[in-house]
Amino acid sequence: MTGGRRDPVAITLWVVLGLVGVYMLAPLAFVVVDSFNPSTYGEFPLAGFTLHWYTNAAAVPEFRTGLANSLVVAVGATVVAIVLGTLAAYGLARYRFRGREWARSFLLLPIIVPAIVFGAALFLLYIRIGLYGTRTGLVLGHALLGLPFVMSIVAASLQTLGREYEEAAMDLGANPFVTFFRVTIPSIRPGLIVGALFAFVTSWDQVDVSLFLTRPRNNTLPIAMFNYEQNYQDPTLAALSTVLIGFAVILVLLAVSVLKTQEYRRLVERR
Repeated sequence: MTGGRRDPVAITLWVVLGLVGVYMLAPLAFVVVDSFNPSTYGEFPLAGFTLHWYTNAAAVPEFRTGLANSLVVAVGATVVAIVLGTLAAYGLARYRFRGREWARSFLLLPIIVPAIVFGAALFLLYIRIGLYGTRTGLVLGHALLGLPFVMSIVAASLQTLGREYEEAAMDLGANPFVTFFRVTIPSIRPGLIVGALFAFVTSWDQVDVSLFLTRPRNNTLPIAMFNYEQNYQDPTLAALSTVLIGFAVILVLLAVSVLKTQEYRRLVERR
């Protein structure tokens, strides 16, 4: 604001930002509205209001099995991605060695290579080593997809963390192992939380790679939804998608609240 008048450039930017936000959220809004549609064919405007499609989604056994499989796979993939990604990020951020950039590029390949190509490659590998159709193979495949996000986020956190804290701990007698778990890990905890969130969401929403790696007995929820869509065209998937949207919003809000708590503690400790 200048001379009591609003800056037209700032107003224009806010308007454009608002329009972009509406454009991005509009499809989600239509999904939520359609989940209450009494019409089987998703007619608009709505002729009434119903919760039938929510009860129908809860009654489909494939969705319940897929939900359980997705939770197990997503949690397992997140744990593996956090462990491997943190170790890789620490090695790349704290050490200089020949081939360092090649190693970084290699670890980023899962998000550079098209998902279909990556899934086909894992399928051929798993057929040879006996992991095709197993939950272990699915966890490892999803972990590889989440690892680049964890590595990049944790590496960024390590770049902002000076080595003086780790060096001070070792000067006081702590060995590298103790220093890593007592100094480094607590200092980069916000980055670990964000990385874990990205890894979990990447696994939870994965369809392309999962299509190559699953069998009917261990289908994840996105695969079960994909199969349902091939046979039915009712708003059941809209109802289930609305529940998943709410779950994602709650997950993000919880992560934000935890991050705020961590930042507040760090500010208090500095004071």
